[in-house]
Amino acid sequence: MIHHEFFFSGFFLILRTLVQAGSHDKPSLSALPSYVVAQGQNVTLICDTHNESLTFKLYKEFGAAVPQLHEEIYQKNYVLGPMTPEYSGTYRCYCNSHQYTNELSSHSDPLKIIISGIYRKPFFLALPTLLVNSGEKVNLECHSEIMFDNFILTLHKNKITKDFSQLSSESHLGGSRANFSIGPVTPDHAGTYTCYGSYNQTPYEWSESSDPVDIKITGLYKKPSLSALIDPVVTSGESMTLSCVSDHQLDMFHLSREGVPQGHGLPVVKSHNETFQANFYLGYVIQAGTYRCYGSFSNSSNVWSSSSDPLYIPVTGNCTSCTEPDSKTNNHRNLHILIGLSVTMIHVFLIILLYSCYSAKKSKSQEKASESIMDQDSDMRTTLNRQDPERQEVQDVTYLEFDQMIFKQKLTTPNSQIPKDFSTDPSVYMEVRKCYAEMKDLLHPMSS
Repeated sequence: MIHHEFFFSGFFLILRTLVQAGSHDKPSLSALPSYVVAQGQNVTLICDTHNESLTFKLYKEFGAAVPQLHEEIYQKNYVLGPMTPEYSGTYRCYCNSHQYTNELSSHSDPLKIIISGIYRKPFFLALPTLLVNSGEKVNLECHSEIMFDNFILTLHKNKITKDFSQLSSESHLGGSRANFSIGPVTPDHAGTYTCYGSYNQTPYEWSESSDPVDIKITGLYKKPSLSALIDPVVTSGESMTLSCVSDHQLDMFHLSREGVPQGHGLPVVKSHNETFQANFYLGYVIQAGTYRCYGSFSNSSNVWSSSSDPLYIPVTGNCTSCTEPDSKTNNHRNLHILIGLSVTMIHVFLIILLYSCYSAKKSKSQEKASESIMDQDSDMRTTLNRQDPERQEVQDVTYLEFDQMIFKQKLTTPNSQIPKDFSTDPSVYMEVRKCYAEMKDLLHPMSS
């Protein structure tokens, strides 16, 4: 009987705990501006519930612990950072009430925090084009000279990371590569894409973000029309204005050349005949090309209409007005460079000539001194040999060793012991002045 009472009392205790845990709504944990955080930056973690009066606790699952989170209670959000690799991992939060501290909410779903910028960024491109018609496919290629294990593709909308996918890399030209095939595309696929590289042993540590690629989804609205305001044939270097017109109300018009978007879109202006129009000014048209225009709404700038019919702009003649100012500028720049080089060469020539004169005079002095020492050395050897002919062989060896010692001493003399100033010998000074006078006479015709 006692065992049955213990069993039922334990069952009701567990049931009460479950009821208390469910007394508060399950919170949701999110990161702003993104769960992918560049190394050294901060991120705001938001534990959201329907009850604003609740506080919450934040903790990290697995990996290195974050000391600043230990037993701390937060209100609504918490700023985490500056980020280092130790902060990467999975986080959760749970809420409690001020009145009933034992009443806890369920724990939030896990939130991954990724630290980027650990390795060099990979290269990223879209094939075959950035403008993808609705229902078609596009390939996004991410490659690097680093042999990564994985590549991660992320989609951003309004600077918020919406989604990501991961592929194992393959070896390519000494590095690694992954091809992401997207499609058939819908408006949800429009946005800014980036890619990262990572290793299997550190899945929460990514490389620096690649350069972004903006994917535009076209074919969603009625196509506009594109025309040239003047003659569609233009001389190279002349300007031209293209007009994009639609009877369908749109907010923006966009221009492309050879399938590549040209700059930012232009706002639509409603004309007197109830059409919507924008004029694109083209300055200094040099090369022929095929142009198209598209329409969009400002709240979805990556979702475009069908393209207008192509407009080919032929270009005739050579652009002399484009090249002439550049050639004049280059001539002036080259003249300044030549003058600067000439002045520099003259200064170098002066220094070399003065140094040569000084070295020549110094060499003469050293030769005279060496000859005097050699004469004294020869006389001394003759005297000694005459005094003791039997020691001649020994003396020759001794003097040979002495000469080698002097030679080694000259070789090992440090630069700091070399005189920095010219000699005070008047003959050297006169020789330098003579060299300077000869050089001045030589350069006089150049200065005149």
